[in-house]
Amino acid sequence: MDGSNKNTTHIRVLTLFFGVFLLFTDVFFLLVGINYDMPVMRYVIYAKILLNTSNLYFIQNKHYYISTFIIYTVILSFMITGVVCMGTAPAFQIYALGMIACIGYNGYLHKRILKKELPFALSITIHVLLYAGVYLYARFNKPLYETPQSAVDILVVFNSVATFSIVILYTCLFHNVAISSEEKLERLAVIDNLTGLYNRHYLLAALENPEIEKPEACWLALLDIDDFKKVNDTYGHNCGDYILHQVADISKQTCSDCIVCRWGGEEFVILSGNSRSSIELLEKLRKNIADERFSFGESELSITVTIGAAYYDSGLTNEGWLSKADERLYYGKSHGKNQVVYKAPAEEN
Repeated sequence: MDGSNKNTTHIRVLTLFFGVFLLFTDVFFLLVGINYDMPVMRYVIYAKILLNTSNLYFIQNKHYYISTFIIYTVILSFMITGVVCMGTAPAFQIYALGMIACIGYNGYLHKRILKKELPFALSITIHVLLYAGVYLYARFNKPLYETPQSAVDILVVFNSVATFSIVILYTCLFHNVAISSEEKLERLAVIDNLTGLYNRHYLLAALENPEIEKPEACWLALLDIDDFKKVNDTYGHNCGDYILHQVADISKQTCSDCIVCRWGGEEFVILSGNSRSSIELLEKLRKNIADERFSFGESELSITVTIGAAYYDSGLTNEGWLSKADERLYYGKSHGKNQVVYKAPAEEN
């Protein structure tokens, strides 16, 4: 499931959850209003049931923006009703603060999915002002009804559990969004979008902070696709992208114990901390690519690569190490291509 579908599912499930949750609370508070003879409470509940039932229609028809405002309005109006009828002792006022986490996450989903931003600052301001307002009202006005302590205790528990559940739910959702967003950004920073390989930034960081116990065993190789410009010119850039992706896959599979990166254009870098069988591994990679038949549309292409390799040398900087491999790659490109070069003839003197 991609990010957009996942967010769409979230907004539907959460809105539906609140719609059903409010109907459940309607039944509970209606029983309270009937049992303790609170006519005002009952009349408000009847109106809430009608509004919340209608809200399910908006949810099912994906009118999430309208539905969200209905939910906020219903919760705030009932919070006010609860304080007016029974005072602050049953803790109806905490719904105003508990909804702040809901406002934040729903605002995020609406912006991402509906491209409509909820009035975030205004919504929070209204909730905070109403929270303070009901306390001021209760300070100078007595409740409409006398409520037994047993009923107050039940309502405190119910309202607290409901509010904390809402806060915990949305805090967890925010937590997951923050982690997944950070992981996505980290991935985008080090992964090449076309090939799925690590990118130049990752390789340079790996060279600066090697996690290999014996640097003297390290080697790196620069791989370049031969005559890649001809592929783009003859078959188009879509074909070129296809070749890059396929060569990347073959390189990653063949050199599974190495770090394989896209250096840029049609060049790749392979970094390994194991000097054993490096010649055989790169020759195997070159041969695997040369033997592969790349099919694009109705065309079948044969692709070769040239590779320049260099072992780690404590006397070289990372730039010098890369340059050494690049020199050998250039020599191979200038002397027939489709080969792995470990040492140019000029280096033997």
